[in-house]
Amino acid sequence: MVVDVTLETWSPSPVIRKVGNGYARMPASSYADAAARLTARQAVFYRNLIRIAEAVGGGNLPVDFFLPSGEHMYLDRGCIRIAELGGFVKPLHDDDAGVVSSIELGWSV
Repeated sequence: MVVDVTLETWSPSPVIRKVGNGYARMPASSYADAAARLTARQAVFYRNLIRIAEAVGGGNLPVDFFLPSGEHMYLDRGCIRIAELGGFVKPLHDDDAGVVSSIELGWSV
């Protein structure tokens, strides 16, 4: 899926990363980060989720996507898990292939 969105960045640890050779979608059970307080980094992640939701026109967001430039990007898994534990996104679930391919915002969009 191509998502035409301008992403906010966070350095040195990006919240949305470029897909590399070792990237693969993971099952929900592999998202193991613990709950955490709201940090500036996590807030950047949340703002990017809202931007992606605006771009796709709803609250069901892909965990990886292409930018119009052709760059293949994916959502930071730790940020996804923290968002899940904080209620920002609904509980993660595996698709028919046994991996998380999308996340859903925790409120109606």
